[in-house]
Amino acid sequence: MEDYIVFTVGDSYYALGVASIQRIIHVPAVTAIPNAHPMVEGMMSYEDRVIKVVSFRAMMGMERFEERAGSKSQKLLIYQTKEAFFGIKVDQIEDIKNLDCSTLKQVDRLEANTCFVEMDGVIEMDNKLVNVIKSVTLPVKEKV
Repeated sequence: MEDYIVFTVGDSYYALGVASIQRIIHVPAVTAIPNAHPMVEGMMSYEDRVIKVVSFRAMMGMERFEERAGSKSQKLLIYQTKEAFFGIKVDQIEDIKNLDCSTLKQVDRLEANTCFVEMDGVIEMDNKLVNVIKSVTLPVKEKV
């Protein structure tokens, strides 16, 4: 059993291990980065550092987020591993859940939507299918 942050992007549910999330914050002002990868929305100041911010929607090939009246605002997951430190913008945080990964159903690698998000599998939670994420990689624009 491990703790996961469950969040939504569009109508889909995702879970990311709490161990890789340093903090959850409201989305601050982000400064654009010229010639950045299209999934990188920009950069921001965070605890005396400048970090990149990526759109999880863009990583999943979805349209930009449209804020609706009365809806919860987007959140930023500060993602930190030994190899990475950046912000991931998501639609909303649903919950923090202790998931039993022994019930994880494997997904075909070809069905994972992008090379920047490595899926661990799918788990059923509260009658919903939740995509469990193993890791997220920061997109880098290739040199031409």
